[in-house]
Amino acid sequence: MNLSTRVAKENDLERLVDSFTEAIQTACRAAFKIINTQSKTKQKNSVPWRADSLTIMRKRINALRRLHRRTRNNEELRESRKHKYLEVKKMYQYEIRRENFNSWKVYCSETASLNPWSHV
Repeated sequence: MNLSTRVAKENDLERLVDSFTEAIQTACRAAFKIINTQSKTKQKNSVPWRADSLTIMRKRINALRRLHRRTRNNEELRESRKHKYLEVKKMYQYEIRRENFNSWKVYCSETASLNPWSHV
């Protein structure tokens, strides 16, 4: 009601809208907690058993895949890049399976030493 009478009496509607917007923003700043996202550091999401060599291989595979996809005019070059990408991808998948298996071996040997019933 108060707002409608104020709008009806106001000659400069733009100034009224600006003051109303400022009032809403001030109320929101007071009511809501604002988190400064720039001060947070990004946590590195990594698998605990992942070695640095696997990270390097993953980056190389991504680069080879991008290179293959960007090659459009020369079919012969595109096929050679595709072959190289698939070959390196196959090696990378093998290394991941090997590291995953080895991590389970280490985990099982560590938990077996903590098990009080392992000597029975």
